[in-house]
Amino acid sequence: MDDTPEMAENLPLLIPHPAITAPRNGYPLAKDEVNHVGEAIAMVVADNRYIAEDACALIDVTYDTLPEVVGIDVSRRAEHTVHPDVADNVAAHLQHGFGDVDAELEAAPHRLTLNLEIERSASMPMEGKGVYARWDDDEKALTFWTSTQTSTSARAAIAARLGMAHNKVHCIAPDVGGGFGVKIVHPWPEEVMVTWAARRLGQAGISNEVKWVEDRREHFVSSAHERGQLHEVTIGFDDEGRLLAFDFSIWHDNGAYLPYGIIVILNTSTQVLGPYKPKSFRVDAYSLYTNTVIVTPYRGAGRPQGVFAMERSMDAIAKYLGKDVIAVREANLIRPEEMPYDFHLTFQDGRPLIYDTGDYQAGIDKLKELIDWDGFPEYKTQAKAEGRTVGIGIGAYVEGTGPGPYEVLTCWSRRPERSRRPPA
Repeated sequence: MDDTPEMAENLPLLIPHPAITAPRNGYPLAKDEVNHVGEAIAMVVADNRYIAEDACALIDVTYDTLPEVVGIDVSRRAEHTVHPDVADNVAAHLQHGFGDVDAELEAAPHRLTLNLEIERSASMPMEGKGVYARWDDDEKALTFWTSTQTSTSARAAIAARLGMAHNKVHCIAPDVGGGFGVKIVHPWPEEVMVTWAARRLGQAGISNEVKWVEDRREHFVSSAHERGQLHEVTIGFDDEGRLLAFDFSIWHDNGAYLPYGIIVILNTSTQVLGPYKPKSFRVDAYSLYTNTVIVTPYRGAGRPQGVFAMERSMDAIAKYLGKDVIAVREANLIRPEEMPYDFHLTFQDGRPLIYDTGDYQAGIDKLKELIDWDGFPEYKTQAKAEGRTVGIGIGAYVEGTGPGPYEVLTCWSRRPERSRRPPA
């Protein structure tokens, strides 16, 4: 890669944060070592896909195998490391909170500890990723179509990587068959490689167009995951079920690299609070390297993990005290007269976590009416007599919307002209 500086540099850390202690990111093509299955190691450009596939099959790589680090428990033990200069496999360590958790736990009439796990998930949009790039040597301009959720950011990233002015780079995102977070990284390695190849071949007069489309297997082994987290929750509460302390430890599997920073654990650690107001709150979160594909904010972006931890805690309190699960939640709700409610925490976009308005009790009242909550015991008894087993549950969440720190405004645009669409 000595003659290709655009390819020799690490891909960028998109969202820096003071809690990131050891940022590491990969390359468009693996350099020196391969850190997960599906990491690209070579690029072949040919006249058609069939020739390219055959050429790829001729590439033979001999690997010196290193001990793999797969799973949060293995990463935490740090008997082996993903990156040799990160001895504890910790990419980031985030701490925040309010109140005196230790004192409240000590004084609480009741205490419980829960160990909760959410497994990794893979995003499977109907359409995989694809990139098509066209170089205009007369205008010294590049146009590329890509299956992305962040067209303006992808454009800026490619312009920076190729050393081009922004007005000479055009990014078009057609209908992409779903994204859900897996297409939010900018740039993906293939976006760098395909645009770079189109410019290089175009300048050489060979071809000014390069196209790449992944198949379903390639998507499965190389596209981003999310969700994988371990939680330890220690709660202190009174006889009414009111939360006096919520002590929350998180271990997050961020994969081999950290392109998107700590957005996932930031969301988990702030939105775990939901509509409730514990007297004291503490988060101790670790984002860990493993020899697996990267993590991006996917379909909830850490919020489902937080909701899971809080709602399981509410159910545990109700079971311990023998109370109705709704009654326990009602004892902890932020009330309309307390709005705006300032948690004195910082949200993912760097702004204070303040709820501006809300009437959560009204929502619960309406829910109970719609599903006949009070009549469910009778329905359950009747169902049992008929040989059927039924259950009922409830959960609540508050989602922060429209956060940045970039692209905080939504822009609408018309479809690109037919002449600017890529060929089928």
